[in-house]
Amino acid sequence: MLQDNQELYSRSILSGQRWSNQVNQSYVMPADVFHAHFDHDNIAMIADVVKKFVEKHSTIDAPRIAKLQRYYLGDNDIHYWNNNKKAMNRADNRIASGFAKFITNMRVGYMLGKPIQFKYDDDDGNDKNDELNDLLKPFNRINDERYHEKVMKTNLSVTGRAYELLYADEAEEDSDGNVATPDVKMRAIDPSTAFVVYDTTIDQHSLFGVRYYVVNYDNQQQYYVDVYTAKKTYHFKSNDTSNSSTGNYTLIGQEQTNFGAVPLTEFINNENKTGDWESKLDEIDAYDLAMSEMANSEEDFANAKLMINGDFDFSDNMKTVFKPDGKPLLDEDGQPVKVPNIDSKDPFIWLKPSFHDNANGTTVVPSSAQYLTKQLNEQGWQTYINQLITDIHKDTNTPNTTDEAFSGQSSGVALMYKLFGEDQERSMQESLYTRGIMRRLRLLGNYWKYNRAISDPSLMNNYKPDYHPNLPRNNADIVQMAAQLNQTGLLSDQTLREFLATVTGISADAEQQRIDDEKEKDPDQDTYGFNQAPLQGTNPADLAEAKAKAQQLAGQQQPQTPEEFIAQMQRKGGNNAK
Repeated sequence: MLQDNQELYSRSILSGQRWSNQVNQSYVMPADVFHAHFDHDNIAMIADVVKKFVEKHSTIDAPRIAKLQRYYLGDNDIHYWNNNKKAMNRADNRIASGFAKFITNMRVGYMLGKPIQFKYDDDDGNDKNDELNDLLKPFNRINDERYHEKVMKTNLSVTGRAYELLYADEAEEDSDGNVATPDVKMRAIDPSTAFVVYDTTIDQHSLFGVRYYVVNYDNQQQYYVDVYTAKKTYHFKSNDTSNSSTGNYTLIGQEQTNFGAVPLTEFINNENKTGDWESKLDEIDAYDLAMSEMANSEEDFANAKLMINGDFDFSDNMKTVFKPDGKPLLDEDGQPVKVPNIDSKDPFIWLKPSFHDNANGTTVVPSSAQYLTKQLNEQGWQTYINQLITDIHKDTNTPNTTDEAFSGQSSGVALMYKLFGEDQERSMQESLYTRGIMRRLRLLGNYWKYNRAISDPSLMNNYKPDYHPNLPRNNADIVQMAAQLNQTGLLSDQTLREFLATVTGISADAEQQRIDDEKEKDPDQDTYGFNQAPLQGTNPADLAEAKAKAQQLAGQQQPQTPEEFIAQMQRKGGNNAK
């Protein structure tokens, strides 16, 4: 996490230009140079190549990513802006807005609030669905795939990029000496500490991936670097304990990689690798400053200086000063010394005009008391704040749910138009996210083929991620619509179950399996519901008679087509009209 690396955290703080103009450039190197160093396990040359890329990433890209992560955490640059207000004994509030987290959470929830469905679609007719599902479902369950997708999407929304690492778990041996195929683990890697290097071809094939991280133990920082290639994983550490990740590296271990390609996958949020709200950092900073200055004005008003004209009038409010022995303190004339009786808790002060004699006579200064404050243009400030809010939501295609126009009384079509921009963003981001998921599936296919769990890794390409936008829904309307569609007879039971899956939370296949299991347990179950829900307090004889009559009617009644059903309902309506 970002907080683990305090040196990187400090370098992300505002100091003039936000970040270098070289950020977000792809990391590339000629493929022949890569093979010359890596194919022959030249550790010194590998370490030298990796060190150059780590130095570039840690000095150019990592500070930008760390800054964006700070904004998501609510640690905006307003906390680090320099001014002299405290030296002038003025209020210095630093209020950071939550726009970054709000926009990201909205985008993640809208796209992945409902789990991704992995549907198998084989156009060639080779049905390997069950075989692959027996591998993919446990993989998703063990790695908590639903939560993993949300973490990946959060990284994408915040930093514009996300990294996913696949690695094999430790192999376990049973009591008979048999070694099972190790499980595959999947982890989201902090984008500020990872990158992928590609070749120079137009297809940009990945050559190797890097993850570098710092371990702070016993007040000493040690940098570690993991390098992932299609064949091996190398583990390095820096030779000295320092704040720099660019020192000389020492190899501490290596192992085989059985994924057939680099197991570190880079996901991108868009072609520019930018976050969802990165382009609106200026407006977010302006909003933070406006809110902070308004808070400062309110605090300065509460602590405003009191200006008094005239003299204090204590003629009727004097008290005698007593010595420690209880006797009055006397002045030179032997009279008791009296001082104004002032109580700081009094909500008032007594004033009188002040008289000043001069050559032209006597000048009278009327008595008054008032606070020294500046006039605030609250209406102009509110207009400015509202415009900033509108621009941030509009330019990031994020609906403003607090807007009066975004009311619960809006029709479904109206809400669709309000979400139109968000849908366009989601559509493009889903396409890019699918690329990363398909690469994950291909890596899994290669690994399972290597371990002889499947025969053909290309079968993984038949899986298609299916996304369902997470929108507020009216379950009653959905159920009513499903009932109406069912009466038409135009849709299959499978289609209706898929339609109702959003209400029940059960997929169509799982629902069919439940129905089959119920029929298997009770083949003679009563579809009219007498056996499934016994009527409380009903006479058993009456219940038996009703069941017999229902079965008799069922035998007499012929199935109707949708046209016959509609015609019958029309005839009933006509008879009622008479």
